[in-house]
Amino acid sequence: MYANPQLEKMAPDELHALQLQRLKKTVAWAYEKSGIYKRKFDAAGVKPEDIHTLEDIEKLPFTTEREVEEHSAHEFLTLPFSSISRVSLWEHPSPLIRMYTARDIACNVEMMTRALAAADISRASVVGILGDLADSGLMDTQYALEVLGTTVVPLGTEYERAMKLLDATYLSTVVGSARRVLRLIIQAQAVGREIKEFNLSTILCFNENLQNPLKMHMRNRIGTQVYNFFNSSSFGTSGMFYQCKEHVGHHLQEDYYYAEIAAFGQDVIVTDPNCMGELILTALTTEALPLIRYRTGQTVMRMDQPCSCGRTFARFSTPFGAFN
Repeated sequence: MYANPQLEKMAPDELHALQLQRLKKTVAWAYEKSGIYKRKFDAAGVKPEDIHTLEDIEKLPFTTEREVEEHSAHEFLTLPFSSISRVSLWEHPSPLIRMYTARDIACNVEMMTRALAAADISRASVVGILGDLADSGLMDTQYALEVLGTTVVPLGTEYERAMKLLDATYLSTVVGSARRVLRLIIQAQAVGREIKEFNLSTILCFNENLQNPLKMHMRNRIGTQVYNFFNSSSFGTSGMFYQCKEHVGHHLQEDYYYAEIAAFGQDVIVTDPNCMGELILTALTTEALPLIRYRTGQTVMRMDQPCSCGRTFARFSTPFGAFN
């Protein structure tokens, strides 16, 4: 199922034109509005007007995890605080404050809506959200579920409460971090129950890495399909990478993010097919806290074969293999 087939099945030439348009705008915005990026671009001897093609992104300096951790969100912020609609604390793998404009939130909800639809979540679904809705990614998920017309059941963080709601409702799906889903399985066992009793059909897992080592365990214990989402604290979003029903790699929301792959330990970009390297991401629409050429530390390989789901967004696999 598609949430926005016009974009999800966009022809490559159209997608690249859209990416270039948004890249130019983002670079100009960051240079004008962010003191950190103005200093970085000036030090690299590059100006926004030097970006003519997508390949010109290689003229721009990288942004590292250390830079994001060492500087406060206010130092990256491109707008006065009065323009911010939401502030959220992302706690894993390290605590980071993320800020969003109303448009940033709308983009995150749009991405999550597509990701949920790719997992066949619809009006007929009943979805339990496992976790604290102070989590910005879960807030976006709730909004996206409401866009799809889905019945939403907030399960919270108290597992006794979650078990009562599982008994009282007809949940088809549970959404949450891999850690919380595993704890739900353990809690059910602790009270003499088996999670399989609840007839869940789908688990949507938010992971701090592209791979989910617990996927097979969850699938076998719960007897469900497990879909993985990359829960990125640095970008403050959960919908940038998602799995379709084929479960072959992760699709990247390429109208919102531009991906590169760098050779391990180097600044050289790898373009050869089927080569592993470090994932580099640039946010193409983010207003409040743009990140340009961010070194994620994630090891990936781009999959160039078309996906049989019909989506034209590129897919990426990890060292755990394409079926993760």
